[in-house]
Amino acid sequence: MVDIGTSFGGRPTLINLWASWCLPCREEMPVLEAYSTEPGAVRVIGMNVRDNRENALSVVAELAVHYGSFAAADRVQEALGAPPVLPLSYLVRADGSITRITDVAVFRDTAQIRTAVAAMS
Repeated sequence: MVDIGTSFGGRPTLINLWASWCLPCREEMPVLEAYSTEPGAVRVIGMNVRDNRENALSVVAELAVHYGSFAAADRVQEALGAPPVLPLSYLVRADGSITRITDVAVFRDTAQIRTAVAAMS
């Protein structure tokens, strides 16, 4: 079993579960990219799930996503107890605790991300 809190603990991290075939994921990824470059942003990590590695790499290149993203992260999805919908975002706090972000299903702008992160920090 993967211990997500320990893996990312110590530094607040927004984990985003996504797939290349998920249209809302494709809409959200450029917003996450923009947020990740803002001053004061928490670290953003993408977790590609239930997908083909080549398709995932293609989407990352097409959308010019530069934040870290891991392919074949199905075990992370399992460890989070994530429902079978995408996209999903979680905040890992510095203490290693993890909370799913549910206020917004798909981030449409960086202000939504900042608000969600601030509310959970």
